[in-house]
Amino acid sequence: MYILKNYPQMSETYIKTEIEAVAERCDISVLATRKANLPSKNHMPFKLVENTSAIREAIEEFHPDVLHSHWLNSVRILGKFARKLNIPFTVRAHSFDSIWQENKSAFDFLPFVRSFRLPSRIRRAVSLINDDLCLGILAFPFARARLEGAGIRGDKIVDCYPVVNYRRFHDESPNGEAIMNVGAGIRKKKMEDFIELSTLAPKLQFNLYALGYNVEQLRQFSIDKASPVNFVKPVELEDMPSEYKKHRWLVYTAAKDGRVGWPMSIAEAQASGVGVCMANIRPDLREYVGPAGFLYDSLSQVLEIISKPFPAELREMGFEHAKKSDIFSHRASLFKLWQKASSAHSVQDSLS
Repeated sequence: MYILKNYPQMSETYIKTEIEAVAERCDISVLATRKANLPSKNHMPFKLVENTSAIREAIEEFHPDVLHSHWLNSVRILGKFARKLNIPFTVRAHSFDSIWQENKSAFDFLPFVRSFRLPSRIRRAVSLINDDLCLGILAFPFARARLEGAGIRGDKIVDCYPVVNYRRFHDESPNGEAIMNVGAGIRKKKMEDFIELSTLAPKLQFNLYALGYNVEQLRQFSIDKASPVNFVKPVELEDMPSEYKKHRWLVYTAAKDGRVGWPMSIAEAQASGVGVCMANIRPDLREYVGPAGFLYDSLSQVLEIISKPFPAELREMGFEHAKKSDIFSHRASLFKLWQKASSAHSVQDSLS
């Protein structure tokens, strides 16, 4: 049973993609605890439940073997029902919930000080994740050290790449010539840099696939800069492969505070034959973009990169590297966790 916020939010394609992959092997039920403000048209059936009583009633009706959700923020609610009903749970962590500022202090040698400095979502989650009822969490490899440092047991963490349906995007046919950026229209993505970049190369076509949130502010910024950027209306996940094929380069902008994780669009673009150029905000991104991708430190560097064709040999390497994010390969990590659920944790027993 999935217990999710905002489902089916269009910008949260990783949830939609994971559910599609899991549903091939498992009977699933999806609960949403909050309405999506930009819902996708195509999604699995779900039930909106806005209070704990309704959640418990839905759990008792479905009799799940395992509870599952996304983001470490969800650990608290899953842990609560896991303990009440003796049902094991798992969570897939992402970037915003696994990255936080680590301000040092002279008293960091004291365990209680380190604990106090953790974000509340992490402080609340640690004991629940370390509990026997938590089968484990899936997290990006770069987050392991920080999560372990917060007190989460290393054996509870499974390193996992982002959730991408590789076979949906894999297309080795020729690409178009345009430049793209894609993602939620939020501040940490710093899409203003993409708009600035477009003013430096007016002969190139720039398409911005910004979803929700601060899009109107970005539009105004574009007007103020006399930018030629084309704002593309929200596109359903199923229609995105043909959009990628219109482009030669993906320029993924990000704020320098390092809060952007491993964006799915990097792997989607590489699977589509698009060159990838991402802001160099953390060393671990070299592992994710791989040998086929570029990291940039300035817009002048980006301009130099995207003004040239994407090298054919790097394009071929990109097709292979993107496979690391294929959910149909690494869903086995999730299934392996769920297979730990024993009869001792059967919801049927707990509710009889």
